[in-house]
Amino acid sequence: MQKKFFMRRFKNYCLLLIIPTFLVFLISFVVVNGQINRELDAQARNTLSNINTNLDFVVSSVVFQNDQLTNNSYMVLALKKLFKREPNIQYSDAIYLRNIKTMMQSIIQSYPYIQSVYLYLDGYDSFFSSQDGVMQFSGEEDQVWRRIYLSMEKGTQNRIESRRITWNGKEKQVLTIYQRMLLLEGTVVMNLDVDKYRDLLSHILLNKNEILLFYNQEGSLVFSWPKENEKALGELALSFDDMDRKQNQWIHAGGKSYLLHTEYNNQYRLKLVSLIPFDAKTDRLFQMFRLFGMVFVINSVAMLFLAYFTTKRTFVQLIYMIQVFHEAESGIYPTEPKKEMKDEYDVIMNNIIYLFLQTVRLNASLVQKQHEQEVAQLTALQLQINPHFLFNTLQNVQLEISKLNQETGDVSRIIDHLSDILKYTLANPMEKICLREEVENLKKYVAIQNFRFSNRIIAYYEIQEELMDFKVFRLMLQPLVENSILHGLRHKEGMGYIKVQIFKRKGFVHFRVIDNGAGMDRAELLSLEDSMKNINVYHIGLANVSNRLKLHFGEEAGIRIKSKKHMGCVVEFVVPEQKGL
Repeated sequence: MQKKFFMRRFKNYCLLLIIPTFLVFLISFVVVNGQINRELDAQARNTLSNINTNLDFVVSSVVFQNDQLTNNSYMVLALKKLFKREPNIQYSDAIYLRNIKTMMQSIIQSYPYIQSVYLYLDGYDSFFSSQDGVMQFSGEEDQVWRRIYLSMEKGTQNRIESRRITWNGKEKQVLTIYQRMLLLEGTVVMNLDVDKYRDLLSHILLNKNEILLFYNQEGSLVFSWPKENEKALGELALSFDDMDRKQNQWIHAGGKSYLLHTEYNNQYRLKLVSLIPFDAKTDRLFQMFRLFGMVFVINSVAMLFLAYFTTKRTFVQLIYMIQVFHEAESGIYPTEPKKEMKDEYDVIMNNIIYLFLQTVRLNASLVQKQHEQEVAQLTALQLQINPHFLFNTLQNVQLEISKLNQETGDVSRIIDHLSDILKYTLANPMEKICLREEVENLKKYVAIQNFRFSNRIIAYYEIQEELMDFKVFRLMLQPLVENSILHGLRHKEGMGYIKVQIFKRKGFVHFRVIDNGAGMDRAELLSLEDSMKNINVYHIGLANVSNRLKLHFGEEAGIRIKSKKHMGCVVEFVVPEQKGL
């Protein structure tokens, strides 16, 4: 049983724990989810801003070098002489050409991800390389970038294209940036090593799961980071308008969800796209779930301990109560409350138990005294046989015996009946007897009374045979018959009739004594009922029986009397069949 109550208490505690914990978790989830969304949004915007700024800074440095070159007319003349392949190059021209190469190499040294820088003037078949100096357009790779440059519209100052080149015998992917010269007809071409540029981004980006995509004005993908996402997201089915419309929204691409952010670089006409996968959000949420799980486990352990402690303590108190009540049944009552008390719960419970047991002890003592008093009263009442009956009976016996000319058989029989009645009356008043014994005693009593009144009484007995073993107490019917004879038939001329009916109906046993005596009017009936409530010497027999019936069967079992003047009297009572003595 202790295990059962422990599990029930633990279940209730867990329910009380889950509801507030779940509400706290739900509120925390909403707050944290909003905070994560704001952080991811700020992170994506910051990344795109940094990348855009970095590109502008690199190209601005090249533009600055370009301005230095084009503003020096001697450098430009020396470069043109070199492109025209003039045989005689002056020493000063060689110095200018070396300065040009030095400036270009300084750019490469400043930005390690720049693979090479080219200078090209319109109308020539040569270009100046940061690595090899003047080079002819001999290879297909050089022809490709020149064709791209020549295809640029006149008003276009910048362009970025993705292409593959062979470098030191290995194929590489580069981003080629075209920057038109401001004062000359030509361009500065920078080749960015994509792999090195990706390494640079890995140090810039805060979220390593973030994906960067560069789209040119034609909508072609020119760069992706990291490299493995190029194939999966290269065909992102979103136009530039869709990207702007779904800014800071979750989209589906490549079977996953991503938070989309874009920024446009007007100078290079590039659409910079940041995609933060949903995993970046779930990782943060998982940390919160893990923290919630730890809190839930700790709370569950605490509830388990609390349920165990409370159940054990309760059963200790119950065992103490059972022990105290068991001792109380044996008549052993505590003289004072238990002194070992841990808190106010123990104080309240122990004092309640102590007061309850003291009340029980006092009530038991009062009940015992009341019971002893009632037994003494019933015994005294039972022993109070009408002295006139004994006196008159003995007087009649004496008169009969004095008549020498009469047989003494009836006298002997009456004396035997009187002896039996006296024995029956003086027996243990608390002893339970069968209805058969009570009826036999009643018949002897009626025989004696009939002897007294010269056989003017005729008695009828209508008793169901199955009720003969019904348990009753002594002298339960005799006072009723005595009342009919002394107060009804004695004052009637002629024959008197008494009918004793005992039958059961609807779970109750009915006892009824009917006579055709003098009867009573309403005032006499009320006086009789009042005398039965306040016992007096005139109706002590009926009051005795009524009190005993109420004591055994309750107030509803008291005697009821119906009577009319000159029409006899009916005295009856009813007891439950299942409550037989």
